[in-house]
Amino acid sequence: MGIGRLFDISVRSMSAYQQALDITSNNITNANNPAYSRQKVLLASETAENGSGVGVKVQDVLRIKNDLLGVQIVKYQSTLADADKRSTMLKQVEAIISEPSSNGLSNYITDFFNSWDQLSTNPNSIPLRLNIIQKAQGAGDRFKQILDGLSDVQATLKNDANTTVAQINSGLKELSGYNSKIYESVTRGLNANGLKDQRDELITKLSGKVNLSVHVDETGSANVSIGGVQGADQYGYNQFEMKIIDGKLRMVSTADSNTVAVVNSGELFAITDLYSNKIPQYKSGFENLQNVFVNKVNELHLSGNSLIQGGASKTNIPFFGESVINGVAVNAISNGQIKINSSILSDPKNIAASEVANNDGNGGIANKMARLFDAAFVELNNQSFMDYYSTTLNALGMEKVSSDKSFESSETILQQLKNEQTSYSGVSLDEEMTNVLKYQRSYDAAAKMIKVADEMIQTILQMV
Repeated sequence: MGIGRLFDISVRSMSAYQQALDITSNNITNANNPAYSRQKVLLASETAENGSGVGVKVQDVLRIKNDLLGVQIVKYQSTLADADKRSTMLKQVEAIISEPSSNGLSNYITDFFNSWDQLSTNPNSIPLRLNIIQKAQGAGDRFKQILDGLSDVQATLKNDANTTVAQINSGLKELSGYNSKIYESVTRGLNANGLKDQRDELITKLSGKVNLSVHVDETGSANVSIGGVQGADQYGYNQFEMKIIDGKLRMVSTADSNTVAVVNSGELFAITDLYSNKIPQYKSGFENLQNVFVNKVNELHLSGNSLIQGGASKTNIPFFGESVINGVAVNAISNGQIKINSSILSDPKNIAASEVANNDGNGGIANKMARLFDAAFVELNNQSFMDYYSTTLNALGMEKVSSDKSFESSETILQQLKNEQTSYSGVSLDEEMTNVLKYQRSYDAAAKMIKVADEMIQTILQMV
């Protein structure tokens, strides 16, 4: 072996081990970075054209990453975000309904019918009649508060959807930028492992917003689609917006509103499902209960008789609303607010408690009104007011419990997956320090070879 060749091998070796030390140092400095994937230097023999060895080279820098774990983390990150958002919003709905509590609708409805029971024992009492008006106003106001509260939740969800889709759009733009940089680095033979870590972290964050699928091509570029619609690759990215289509909140491409993404997971799914399905379902239940409550009270009240005024009692007076057209009171409910008949508000004597005309001592209608509380109605699926109300609350409660359990299980599984990922891809300081010593000794040995080669040249020069 010639002295020049010895120099060449030594220099190659020093360069390779210097690069190995750089990679190892980078591992050590990122030991506490959860988004970092450990890198491993793959050394290989350098050979000349004739097959003889001419030193060592860094053949590749491997990124230690378990792709299967990555796929599972993306999946459960999406499920966790869905359950978290759903649970948070349903908690707000529960706060609006406030059951069980003294402010619950059940108490107001119960008090209203109890007030009729009290009047049935003393039909002439003006204070008891005023009490009925007060209880009716309380029940009507509580219905209004609940319905307005649910509408406010829907408005909040719509704003949240717009905010979330803006974050998704920003993420897709950033993702396309990473893809371009990775593609450029790979084609130039450069190390793109750091960029891939940052891109994968971004994909995980995006999966918390909406369901997505990822395909990594041979260049290392991640092609991402959202709900079956192209999201981003190394060549560009798509942008989305929220639209109301047939009463449902949908995510569509800004380039073509007919291209609708099928959202079925992530925070955005919780938002759109609650906005389009769950909240309308709860509102419909309360509105139906409100309508049946008003109609049944009016039906009975119309058949009753007021206290005698001007020598005769009055009948055909709706308790809620004003005039009656085809047997139905007009304006009994306006914008979610139950309206008590103005003639009753101005004079409680117009409350029809008597079953017999011109008989103030009769409380037959008041008694029947009190019995409505326990009656079952076809319009309420053959349930009473309270049973139907409980059914509506049970649906909400079951949804909340399901969301809470989904959050807990997803959080546990996700943490386990992250622990496995850390174990597989994370940095072991003990292992890396061992590598530092190993590469440092190899570097020192290569440097000594240069010194040996130099001494050999000096010897030859002294012989001349």
